[in-house]
Order: sequence, then structure tokens, then C-alpha cells
Amino acid sequence: MAPIEILFLFFGFQAFLLMMLFALKKQDGFAYANRIFALFLFFAGWLISYNPLFWSGVLFQGSLIHLNLTYVIPLSLIGPIFFFYIRYVVTRRKLSFSRDFFHFLPFLYMVFSYLPYFILDSKSKLEVYREQQMNSIINVSNLAEASLIIIMIVYAAVCFSRYLVVFQGQNDFKLWLKAICISYSGIVLSLVVFYVLYFSQVLTTEQDYIITLMISISVFITSYFSFNYATLFNGSPFREIIPLTKYRKTGLTKNYSLELKESLLDLMEKERPYLNGELRLDDIARLLGIGRHHASQIINEHFNTNFFDFINTYRTAEAIKQIEKNKRKMNLAEIGFIAGFNNTVSFNKAFKKNVGVTPSKYRKQLSKRSEFQ
Repeated sequence: MAPIEILFLFFGFQAFLLMMLFALKKQDGFAYANRIFALFLFFAGWLISYNPLFWSGVLFQGSLIHLNLTYVIPLSLIGPIFFFYIRYVVTRRKLSFSRDFFHFLPFLYMVFSYLPYFILDSKSKLEVYREQQMNSIINVSNLAEASLIIIMIVYAAVCFSRYLVVFQGQNDFKLWLKAICISYSGIVLSLVVFYVLYFSQVLTTEQDYIITLMISISVFITSYFSFNYATLFNGSPFREIIPLTKYRKTGLTKNYSLELKESLLDLMEKERPYLNGELRLDDIARLLGIGRHHASQIINEHFNTNFFDFINTYRTAEAIKQIEKNKRKMNLAEIGFIAGFNNTVSFNKAFKKNVGVTPSKYRKQLSKRSEFQ
């Protein structure tokens, strides 16, 4: 296997690792979206890995022959899976097989069409391939595969027209939405180029690898923005997700920045806005009389953290006061709510991050210390 083929197998492996990361990633309110995106990465990794296995000939050795032609499965599912992901993060509408069954019709068609070949044993599959008898077993034209690309283009158009163009919510979220849709379109464009070259009968191994590289880059860009999806809802602007553009030409002088830092600390101490469970970065900016981006810059530069973690340090401190004050008179869920957390998961996670133990364990330790005093 050539070094370039090993490199692309590595890219595919990276996609599978990212899939596992998204599948296991625990974020308040984003677990469902992460699982959908994990599926997207699984099929993308499948596509990326298939080409080096095919061109190197490894695909036709031993049991790996069972992977032959399976690329039609990710081709038929990447489009709808990405659509379900975008639809959920915008509308919170989950996948319903009764309502969304028609999205899987191309997948079912391809699977049943290729099934006579898929069910063969490895020896028979190798023989069919070597004797070029594929057409006698599978009655599917190349246009069927090309139609899958057209369907992917339709999904890209729907994501842009239905969920991007008409979206009237947070500007940073809309920019994120545009970025991820453009990245997905890069995958689609790469596949379009592949089939144009294929049907023109000018496709070479080198061209196919360039296309696979384009797919890999688009996948990893899409993954990068998806991974930072939750930060948009924790008060981090889209500009902060892209390090190259962070705080460029903000117009905030050093002295004014230090003045705003003191104003922020004073605000947190006297008005305690963190007790509001629905507090957002826009609220802090409004209370300070500055723009959202400047508010974020103050928190990032002077406290070396993001808005979400900055607020949670204050909420955690308030929770500690309440635990020490109320002992066992109030349950921990109530204490978390009083401190500004809107659910027990975020309360436990933030408390452990700042204190090193969960609220319940902290209370037990506090009780033990009281017994010995």
C-alpha cells in the first residue's frame, strides 16, 4: 500500500475517532444532535476509507471483499443524516420514522438492488469481480449512483433555503449555520466532480485522491464547527470559534479594557446577574453599556475563560454558600436553581469543575468536618 493510501486510511480513521468523540460527548441539551452528527462522521469515514482500499487492491484480499461496493450505503445516507442534523439544531425536531421514512427510500433501493451481491460469500464475490460478471448479478445502472449525488445536492439546497435563508435568530448562530452548510456543500461538490470525471472516462487514481482529500478537508471543517456548536448557546460568539479572527481590530484600548474589567467585577458583586438562569452574554453587554463582542473580549482576556464558565464560577460560589448555610434543610436541586443553574446536570458538572467534587460529595465532606468540630 502506497504512503498516500495509508494517509487516506488515517484520515478515515480520524473520522471514526471523531465519530466516537461526538457519540460520547456530553453537553447539556446537545446529546441528540451530537449522536446524529456521529452518524454523519461514520458514513463520511466510510467513504474516505473506501478509496485507498479500492485503489490499493487491499479491498479484494480475503474477507475485505465484503466491503466491495458498500460505498453506496454512505452515499445514500450522508444527505438525509446531515439534513436531520441541521433540522434538529434549528427547530429541535427529532427524527420520526413514520414521518421521515421517505428520506430512506434511496438507501433501501440501493441496498435491495445490491443485495444479490452482498449476500454472496467472499470466494464468490472475488470470482464475480475477477470474471467481470457484476452486471449479471446487479441490475443497477451508474445513473442510480449519480442520482444519489443529485439527492445530496437537493438536501444542501433545502438546508440553505429552509433553515438558513429564512432563519431570523441569533446572528452568530446563523453564521455558524452558513459555515457548516458550506462545508457540507464541499463534500457534495467533491462527489459531483468525481462523477463528472467518471462518466467522462478521464478519472485517474491521482484525481480520485485529490477528490478524497477535498472530502476529508470538508468533513474535518464541518466537524470543527459542529464541535463548537454548543459554545454559541453558552455565550461565545461565532468569531471566537475562529482563532484567526478573534478580537481583530476591536477598537478596545488597554485602559478602557481594564476599566470595563473592574465594572464587570463590580456588576457581578453588587447586582449578581448570574442568579438569573437565563442570563446571556447580550445581557451582560447591555448592563455594561458595551457591545456583545467587547463583553466577550473582557471575559476572555482578563479571566482567561469563556462567558459560560465565568458565570458558573459565581454560581458555584453561591451554591457553596447555600450548602453551608442550609446544611440539610434544602435539597441540592433547589440550591442549584437558587444559584442560577437551570438544571441539575449543568449544576453538577460546573460544581465539580470548579470545586473538584460533586455537590452531594461536598455536602458530605462538610457534614463530616462539622462532626469533628
